[in-house]
Amino acid sequence: MTWTADALATSIRGRLLWRGFEARRAGRLPRSSRSQEITTLQTLWRRQIDHAAGAFSVVDPGMAYLASHFRMGLTLERHLRVVDLLFPYIRGRVLEWGCRHGLDSCIYRMRRGKEVELHGCDVCDADDYRPFHDFSGLRYRRIHHPYLLDYDDASFDVVTSNGVLEHVPDDERSVAEVFRVLRPGGAFLITCLPSRHSYTEALQRWHGAAAHDRLYTLAGARAMLRRHGFAVSEARRLFVVPTMLNGASETAKSAYEKAAPLVWASNAILEHVWPLVLFASNLMIVAHKRVRL
Repeated sequence: MTWTADALATSIRGRLLWRGFEARRAGRLPRSSRSQEITTLQTLWRRQIDHAAGAFSVVDPGMAYLASHFRMGLTLERHLRVVDLLFPYIRGRVLEWGCRHGLDSCIYRMRRGKEVELHGCDVCDADDYRPFHDFSGLRYRRIHHPYLLDYDDASFDVVTSNGVLEHVPDDERSVAEVFRVLRPGGAFLITCLPSRHSYTEALQRWHGAAAHDRLYTLAGARAMLRRHGFAVSEARRLFVVPTMLNGASETAKSAYEKAAPLVWASNAILEHVWPLVLFASNLMIVAHKRVRL
């Protein structure tokens, strides 16, 4: 079964959510509320679990990643807060590069309605995350090359990289390819880029837990973008206090969840405190394709 936004509306809760979405799309509401977004995403996750039971012959790592988000409210809220930072730049024709399930595009659709044309690409099969893709209306293409993208030059107003750049086989050539598919003046939004100075990364490595193979500094990431013709307009560090507890026990996660208000309040302060912010876990960079005169 294809889980479109109409299918989501078959339940009582879904119908209420869909009415709100239609109202926003018609311009009667400024944007979806946080509680509506969370409820909608949780409903889509349940649809995805049912879909995955017949779609995957082996355990898919993307499903494990999604499960970690939906198992812990703090982590899902983290994802929404990251999208909050990207949202002011989302306009026109948008490519969610390395989208996999396309969670970000679902949020863009709830907030922007039909104002945006959403595209996504990744290495997984088009049907793997059908409930999420159908809800967002994502136009998905599978990637068949280590860095080349199957899009024409100057195809997009915005390309997002939310936890993607650090995983690609060749980050330099991938950045050059993103530059090619962006329109002049278009935005390249990079977030959740793992920091070389992150103390949480160091602790994960010390404990033998999963950690990123490639880490970045703000200076190094900015230099790479500039080498490929981008102008960097914003760069910042995110999350001094952990918002994900990869490898921790469920008991520890449950206890930590109760401290969520304190976690967010602490991050709001510490992300502006030098030198503590240097040890934040993630980097965010906003770059634009220079307009050639």
